[in-house]
Formats: sequence, structure tokens, C-alpha cells
Amino acid sequence: MAENCEKILIVEDEEAISDVIALNLKSEGYSIGKAMDGKRGYEMAVSGEYDLVLLDLMLPEMDGFEVCRKVRAESRVPIIVVSAREDEADKVEALESGADDYITKPFGMRE
Repeated sequence: MAENCEKILIVEDEEAISDVIALNLKSEGYSIGKAMDGKRGYEMAVSGEYDLVLLDLMLPEMDGFEVCRKVRAESRVPIIVVSAREDEADKVEALESGADDYITKPFGMRE
């Protein structure tokens, strides 16, 4: 994880996935915030209280690409996209939208 990272925002609409990620990160000592849709994820990401954002792409209200662009216009908070979308075009678009990295689901927690 990022240096000096203490509080992580998980923007994920599938509660089971969000819960597993949160549980594992909490066991490593991180504080967690969660948003279940893109609009709320954007609002929380730009609040200034998170050190890292884990962002899904397929979200209700506002997709992850738009969330990423809007957050990047206001904040330098690191964004890691965590998505089931494997196409190279999606990865490139996410990175061009301002994401710092891209992890494809499913993934191992050590990854």
C-alpha cells in the first residue's frame, strides 16, 4: 500500500466483495470507508479524509471512469481501480482517467 496510508476508501457496489476487502485491510490495521455507488464514492474521495481509493468501474449512479476523472480534477489521492473488466482498452481508459494502478478481479489478497 501507499506510504503513510492509514485510511482507505472502498468504492464497490457488490457488498460481499467490499466486505471481504474491508475485512482483510482492517486485519492489517487500516481504517476503512465504504461507498456503494459512484456518486457517493466521488463525494467521499474528495473529502480529504482518505489516503487511498480502491475503485470499481461498474457502479450505479456514476461509473468508475467518471468518478476517477472527477476525483482527479480535485484531488491527488491515489486511486487503484479494482475491476472485473480485463480488456486492455478499459485499463488504458482508467489510467488515462487518472487512476494510479489497475488490479483485475478476482485477485489474491496478497496481491
